[in-house]
Amino acid sequence: MRSRAEQVASIIEHRSRYLPNKIATVEKELQARASALYNLETHQQVLLQENANTQASEYLKAINFADIQKRITSELFVLSKLKSRFSRNTLNIGVVGLMGQGKSTLLKSLSGLSDQEIPAYEGAACTAVRSLVCNKEGSVEVRVILHSEKTFLEEVILPYYKSLKLKPEPGTLDEFARASLPAQMPVGATDEAVYKHLRYDYFQNLEYYRHLIVTGAEPAEVAIAPEEVAEYVRQKRNPQGELISYKHLAVREVNIFCPFENPDVGRIALVDIPGLGDSKLGDEKVMLDTLGRAVDVVLFITRPDPQRYQWRKVDTDLYDIAAQELNNLAGRAFMVVNHSQRTQNLNACIALKDTLQMQVVSCEIADCSNPEDANQVFDRILNYLAEHILEIDQEYARQSQERLMKIQQDIDLIIQAAQKVFSATDSDLSTLIDDQYDDLFGTDQDGWWREITIAFQELRFEFAKGCQLPSKSLESSVEKVYKTCKANAGILTANNPEAEIEKQIKASNPMKAYADYRDLLRTLLSDHFSHLDEGLKESTQEVKARVAEILITVGQLGVLGNSLEDWEFIQAFRELLEREHSDLKRLQQGFRIISNFELSYSGLIEPQIYQNLVELSNIQLTDEDSKDVTLKVGQSTTADLILNALQIDYDRTVARIKAALEELLYQPSIAAYALIEKFIDNIIYHKEAQKDWKKFLRRVRAKVWAEEIGKLEQEQQRQQDWLNSVKRLKEVNRVETIQFLT
Repeated sequence: MRSRAEQVASIIEHRSRYLPNKIATVEKELQARASALYNLETHQQVLLQENANTQASEYLKAINFADIQKRITSELFVLSKLKSRFSRNTLNIGVVGLMGQGKSTLLKSLSGLSDQEIPAYEGAACTAVRSLVCNKEGSVEVRVILHSEKTFLEEVILPYYKSLKLKPEPGTLDEFARASLPAQMPVGATDEAVYKHLRYDYFQNLEYYRHLIVTGAEPAEVAIAPEEVAEYVRQKRNPQGELISYKHLAVREVNIFCPFENPDVGRIALVDIPGLGDSKLGDEKVMLDTLGRAVDVVLFITRPDPQRYQWRKVDTDLYDIAAQELNNLAGRAFMVVNHSQRTQNLNACIALKDTLQMQVVSCEIADCSNPEDANQVFDRILNYLAEHILEIDQEYARQSQERLMKIQQDIDLIIQAAQKVFSATDSDLSTLIDDQYDDLFGTDQDGWWREITIAFQELRFEFAKGCQLPSKSLESSVEKVYKTCKANAGILTANNPEAEIEKQIKASNPMKAYADYRDLLRTLLSDHFSHLDEGLKESTQEVKARVAEILITVGQLGVLGNSLEDWEFIQAFRELLEREHSDLKRLQQGFRIISNFELSYSGLIEPQIYQNLVELSNIQLTDEDSKDVTLKVGQSTTADLILNALQIDYDRTVARIKAALEELLYQPSIAAYALIEKFIDNIIYHKEAQKDWKKFLRRVRAKVWAEEIGKLEQEQQRQQDWLNSVKRLKEVNRVETIQFLT
């Protein structure tokens, strides 16, 4: 026959062999369902806000996500506890009782440890630190788990802030250290006691224990000698109630490994769950978390007063709290009524046992300070564990599995309801949108295509007439430059030109002075007339602006040009075609033509200017041409003669250039007309043009016709998002992925 230790080892091996991994897989699958449901619920809210279809809205409102999500959250918590429980390499007995009921005494009797490792003393509580005493051969080992900054704030400090409604809540230890806690005590005895723990224990003494708190998110494990345990778990106070020991404030858990007194224990651990009742926040949370994850059965301990004994509300409250986290508590709970030889409370113990209403496996009277008594109770619990824990755990897992299957079935009902939302709608949006687009784009007889064709045809006629007229932009530029030539004629418009020329004659000679001033005037005129390039640019921009105006107003394409206008819109539209619509070659060709359209100053105007500027050059002329020389300069030529000659040379050159330019004023208009013809031929009259436009506008129809098509496409996209979300939920809700029991 197997020993009890062998039975315990077999149980641990059996439940840890495959269940933790399977449960972890089911957790992921359940989380995937929660995510898919959340996504579907998000689309539900959008559709309810935007959808005008009454019948669809009624279907949408009928789908309730809150209940199923709440059940999933609850079941994920259960699975997490199951996984933790089944992953342990020990069977754990939780020891629960109010402060001063004999827990520490019982633990020492069962484990053989002394006050050194499990300190306790009359009339005061130790810290809210969970202790685990594990059966292990060899010498006593102690490991202290110290809080990290994250766990200390979340598990210790913030519960006080939330309970007392203090703001702002600290996010770091530094913030807690700098906190301004109220000087006035809160109203009410309970809140006052809670506030005192926060202010006078944790806050006021932070400097004494802060060095033990680990930086970051993860707690740290530290090995200590058995004789040091009291330093880390026992809270000492002076007669005024002030703390005089501080290390325990940074401790999260203490694990003690030692050989138990009972020789046939095996891989068993006793979990000392912190006592309640000292106004110290966090105790109940620690107890609940411990019961859910770290305990297989629970041993309640109570020590009645020999004079005033009865079951109190605080006892039943403790049982009810435990029942919240430990399933089937009646099949997992044991009660020990502590018979104290010192207080002679046997009659009280018998009375409590006889009047017990809480459901437990057994209720025993035992002297917790007597190892023999304590181990008799321990034997009964161990035997029960060995015989029944697998059955109890399997039942717990089975209940969870059944709830998971019900969740899966209810999600299927949600899927069925979700699939009906748009099944009864009156119209097919895809067909409706396509028909609407065909009507809007139109044909040669109506719609967008007819309007844009007419607009460009009218533009073509406009430019055809315009080519018989001079370019207003260039004409204006010529006139402007002509006025500049009059106003700024270099030496000719100087304050005292004769005096300046006289100085130049003295510095060199009359011949060189006359030649130098002619060079200066020629260079000046070249600069003045170079500004005609601006007029040519205006001419090309006017052409592009007229095309852009039609595309933006008649073509309704302004929404595609980033709010740009005129020639900038043309450039942006060309870039859009080349970047996103590389297959529309004919449209690209047309917009490349107009985008690249430029009138060249150097090719059109500059030759005419320099052909006449030669009159002001100092190139040696032949005898035949010398008759046109304004002034033949000699050593005796005076400054006033040179000035008059320069004026004649300048005026004559300006007049000749102006006359030559007037003959060119028609060239920009002719070039613009030729451009418009070529552009319209490519984007309107070419056999591929209409087909390219139809493809292009189909791709951008929601922007161009936002009211007519954009809203329909948004509705279609919302419906498609809904259907995709339903499909995703259906994909993750396969029944085989939610099963962890075979």
